[in-house]
Amino acid sequence: MTYSQWAQEYFDNADRIKGNINAIKQQLPTAPVGELKEMNFRISVLYQMYLDCVNIGNTLKKRKGIAF
Repeated sequence: MTYSQWAQEYFDNADRIKGNINAIKQQLPTAPVGELKEMNFRISVLYQMYLDCVNIGNTLKKRKGIAF
């Protein structure tokens, strides 16, 4: 596996996480008031995971072409 392939895995995971965030955001307008705080917390945790995946993916992408 090359760093490029590894980076792509992180970008794919970032896309999946972003999809989960969007699904939760779509539920916010109709969610019960008691669940809003928990849903916003989940969004913030998922967003941090998304940023981590993108950051790691970009770092790996800079090292592309090197096999390990």
